[in-house]
Amino acid sequence: MSAPAVVERPQHARRRRNRRRIKWALVSLLVVVLVAGVLVGVERINRPLALPTVPAARGDALVVPGTAPALPWPAGGQAAVSIPSLGYARQSGPETPVPIASLTKMTTALVILRDHPVAPHASGPSITITADDAAQFDVDLANNETNIPLQTGETLTELQMLEALLNQSANDVAYSLAVWDAGSEAAFVAKMNAEAASLGATQTHYVDASGFDPQSVSTASDVLRIAAAGMSIPTFAEVAAMPTVTLPLVGTANNIVTEIGSDGVVGVKSGYTSQAFGCMVLAAYRMIGGRSVLVLASALGQHVPTPDPTLAATTTPTYSALEAQYPLRYTGPIVENLLDASKAAVTTMVVARRGAVLGTASVDWAGDRRRVAAVATDGATLLGVPGQRVAVRTEPPTSRTAGETTLSDGRVGSAVFTLGAQTATVLLTQLHAVKTPSWWWKLSHNW
Repeated sequence: MSAPAVVERPQHARRRRNRRRIKWALVSLLVVVLVAGVLVGVERINRPLALPTVPAARGDALVVPGTAPALPWPAGGQAAVSIPSLGYARQSGPETPVPIASLTKMTTALVILRDHPVAPHASGPSITITADDAAQFDVDLANNETNIPLQTGETLTELQMLEALLNQSANDVAYSLAVWDAGSEAAFVAKMNAEAASLGATQTHYVDASGFDPQSVSTASDVLRIAAAGMSIPTFAEVAAMPTVTLPLVGTANNIVTEIGSDGVVGVKSGYTSQAFGCMVLAAYRMIGGRSVLVLASALGQHVPTPDPTLAATTTPTYSALEAQYPLRYTGPIVENLLDASKAAVTTMVVARRGAVLGTASVDWAGDRRRVAAVATDGATLLGVPGQRVAVRTEPPTSRTAGETTLSDGRVGSAVFTLGAQTATVLLTQLHAVKTPSWWWKLSHNW
């Protein structure tokens, strides 16, 4: 006779099933934790480390080597030179404001072009000559001022008026432009003084638009600031460089500044009155180190010729009555010599050589700070005059894409060299790869 079957109670079966479920749930949870731990570990181990970078910082300035040039300053008056792109400027000595005659017209042209821009090779708006404009010709003629004939009702373009102003130094045109722009010469002169102040020409003050009034004054270095601003405007530079112009009622006439058009001279203005004597600003492009560079020079108050240095000190220079009456005949050579001497003073300076150490890159991995030398990937040069200082700064690398925090090509930043308007940027790379931490370090640190 067989044993009776054991009947499991329902509550026992439920308990056993629950225990099995709990056991498998715990096993599953453990598997999930282990898999997650493995994935986190793998991610930590394979996560790319940040590369070293140079900090954004300014370094010590470099100095252009050599001896500062001795420039051929005139024996009297005042003079100055500048090379705007190099940030180079020198003056002959302490300056006081003096009459500048028609050099004033550079600012007149500058204000007109600020208020009424004319695109290069364009003519600008037409300007109708009024009876007041035409009458100014007779006033100027009576005062022995430079001018061109103007006729009531005739029209000239703004470009033609600027040509008459800068090339023919027409005082009546300076007056007409001032009234056309501002309604009166006095209102226009206020604009001229504001423009000079904005350019840092702090010793410049105007009382008229032409410069015939000796109370329109400036200095040799100030007029170069104004000339540089004018030459930076293409239409101003275009007009200033014209050896000849053709105008109504005048025909074709040579530029009053006879130096323009030869030896690379491209502007800008001369002036003469019995109070100002000979005044001149010249601009010339010179090839320096394979680059075309604008050089400016000025001379004011030239009323006696500069002695020839090749003559004995006791020799008295002679000059003709024409030269005595028109000092611009020898003011021009003074300024041209300053242009040439300024060019000769410029040198090419090597600011970086390929492979040279230009800084130190560093990286911090969870408190583990590592450093490596940063070297130039290429060489770089700048133009400068001995004694000038080249500003140097370093910058961290720029990520290639948004959100990218590391660079894989070894770049650690760049070195930037600045002198005047010149800038040379050299990429920096690691001198050698930084030894990365072990997998265990990566696994046990959060960075």
